[in-house]
Amino acid sequence: MHDFYKERGLEVPKPAVPQPVPSSKGRSKKVLESVFRIPPELDMSLLLEFIGANEGTGHFKPLEKKFVRVSGEATIGHVEKFLRRKMDLDPTCQVLLQTSIALPVLELVDIICGDHLLERYQTLREIRRAIGDAAMQDGLLVLHYGLVVSPLKIT
Repeated sequence: MHDFYKERGLEVPKPAVPQPVPSSKGRSKKVLESVFRIPPELDMSLLLEFIGANEGTGHFKPLEKKFVRVSGEATIGHVEKFLRRKMDLDPTCQVLLQTSIALPVLELVDIICGDHLLERYQTLREIRRAIGDAAMQDGLLVLHYGLVVSPLKIT
């Protein structure tokens, strides 16, 4: 080791001095606990997978984090609102799943779990119970979403 420093014209470092271990006399031991605790009401972990956007959907920002922890009582409507806010979708556009109302060109967010197109009113707990293990991946409920432009126009 000394040769390495001498060959390069560097000062040889001094050996490390062992540091004294602090004494715990007179102190009670503290139990180490996790600093981060997940509230019990946040019992559903989601994996939000983006499956693409059609041309003409406008500007949107992709999600920074695709993992979310929420209450099992949250609905697909709540997930849609979350996606709209996080992706900076145009506020004048409505988020719809299925509707028979004819509206001007809108951005739609479809949310899919497995082969099932999900409705706004469905809770995440209901979806997990109905679809079962096919909806899960490593303990996460996997939801796929995409953006499309509705061809509907006001007549």
